[in-house]
Amino acid sequence: MRIRASRGLLLALAVATAGSLLPAAFAGGVTERVEPGTVARVEVVVEVPESGAAAAVEPKLTLRAPRQLFLRPRMPGETRRPSLDIEVSARLEDLDTAENLEDYYCLEEVWDWDDDTESVYEPDCDPYEEGSEIETFFFGSHRFSLPGTYRVWLRLQRSGETVIAGNVVVRIRN
Repeated sequence: MRIRASRGLLLALAVATAGSLLPAAFAGGVTERVEPGTVARVEVVVEVPESGAAAAVEPKLTLRAPRQLFLRPRMPGETRRPSLDIEVSARLEDLDTAENLEDYYCLEEVWDWDDDTESVYEPDCDPYEEGSEIETFFFGSHRFSLPGTYRVWLRLQRSGETVIAGNVVVRIRN
């Protein structure tokens, strides 16, 4: 889409808006000298994204976990440090916007618990066929024994390549 306007109109807009609506190139970037009483024409090119490009939505992975948990303190005489089991759930959303549903079929789950441990689940699935059921809910659990802030990641992979990933922060306090 092209908009044509006289230089005077653009300068008037730049002065009126003090540059708040127009880029700096329009507000102060005019270098030609125009004699009073003449009309100069300026072509302004505005790129407008196609209607589909601006509205494109990709599938997303949303994780949920308790935000803050409390670890029981070690009692006198205990030889082992207390631990805490947490459960994290994940949901694959907006799957109907995927270009190729087969990309999301039978994915390997890799849970990174941010304490130098990972959990891996490799499903055993039949080959993909049109209308095959795609898993959209995922669950993982892990035992933490130290307080801290952990960023738990879930990567859904196919053949070692990540298809989609998401994370959630879990805080464990004493």
